[in-house]
Amino acid sequence: MELRFDHIIHYVDNLKNFKYPGEILKISSGGKHHKFGTFNRLSYINENYIELIDVEDKEKLTKESKTEEGRVAFATKIVQDHFQQGFKTIALRTSNIEQLKQTLESRGIETIGPIDMHRENKKGDKVRWKLLYIADPDYMVKPPFFIEWAEKEVKHNQKLEPLFQKQFKIDKIIIDSEKRAKTLSKWQKWFDMTILEEGDHYTDVQLTTDHIIYRIQDAKTSGYNTVVFKDSETTAPYSIITKGAKYRFEPEN
Repeated sequence: MELRFDHIIHYVDNLKNFKYPGEILKISSGGKHHKFGTFNRLSYINENYIELIDVEDKEKLTKESKTEEGRVAFATKIVQDHFQQGFKTIALRTSNIEQLKQTLESRGIETIGPIDMHRENKKGDKVRWKLLYIADPDYMVKPPFFIEWAEKEVKHNQKLEPLFQKQFKIDKIIIDSEKRAKTLSKWQKWFDMTILEEGDHYTDVQLTTDHIIYRIQDAKTSGYNTVVFKDSETTAPYSIITKGAKYRFEPEN
């Protein structure tokens, strides 16, 4: 599997008026997901990004959450969490979503998709992509989902490069799990993750084709806890906690 981290989703109520404390991260315009009644804004961290998402039609999103696709969809985690703000799930990028589906199903892993998606900006321009979900109902942490962008990656990144915040690099995602061994077993099977380090209360894993570390740690409740960045312009670590999510910044060296 050639998978890499693409983005993490942060649900923010009243997103239209949201700014990061000290505007430490800049936010760019996004678009609307008409299917879910949601809209987003984006904070680009080089070739990755934070997707800030809000709901403008709760009735539509709630109705969608009750469908077969909706129970696993990225946006409906907001409903499943009773509209509690914070990180919801992450997307892993692939260049061949059809082949990925075949690989997963050959391992006995049920999937939903690929599903054609788009968002539309104020000018009416559409960005298109495909999504694939793991349809496992028995998970402690909502599984990452898969994304394949319609536009070729090089062209996609060239277009977005002016928005990249190059002093930052996403280094680690910290994930809470009530049953760490169970989450770890599934993530190894689903994503071909390898164990880098294991402590009494955490396990660090990594995709074979990416640098980002996923720390799965023991906790009383499950969910996505913290995004850790390397910051080339700081000499001391610092953190911000905003809208139910924690962002930690560490010196690059």
